[in-house]
Amino acid sequence: MDDSTLIASSKSGIEDRLSITAEFYTLNNVQANSAKYVLLSSSSPSSKIIFDLLPSSLITVTSLSLSSLALNTSFRFLGVWFSLSASSQFVLKQMRSMVKDMAALLGPKKLLAQHVAYLYNAVLLPKLEFHLQTTLFSESTIQSIIKLMFSVLRKKAGLAVTTPLALNFAFYAISYLQGYLSAESCPITISLEL
Repeated sequence: MDDSTLIASSKSGIEDRLSITAEFYTLNNVQANSAKYVLLSSSSPSSKIIFDLLPSSLITVTSLSLSSLALNTSFRFLGVWFSLSASSQFVLKQMRSMVKDMAALLGPKKLLAQHVAYLYNAVLLPKLEFHLQTTLFSESTIQSIIKLMFSVLRKKAGLAVTTPLALNFAFYAISYLQGYLSAESCPITISLEL
């Protein structure tokens, strides 16, 4: 029970849930660090909110003061990143970082183009798809994110860096399929047929 999430539509609902949680912690001798609590509030972002816990013989602290996150701050919920302002910048930075790390890892290795295509399809794309569950990007944005991997693929295939992507597919009989993440965004899946 490392992480707990309390959801309510009002301040009194959260106070009720915090009271029950505090009693549970007391009964089970669990120490909770309230400094690590994260508060999301669409009605009062970037503000300090004081919660009054319900009176109980099990609760020693009767109030809890928490600062709510700003609207544009990203937070993780069930493994997926969100922002109350629906900003996609944090997720975009994550995607670019993942692709950059994979390209930096595979670039100096002695691999064939088929190996790079396999690692891209089997390892990187599923990670990108998972992180993009709640974020929509245009095809041009997706292309800009994954362009480093295509650069590594060109290098491993022995083609010039300036070789157009379409020519790579025609020359090597590489077909690509569109794996749709959403109506707008789609990464490119590569299959090599050499």
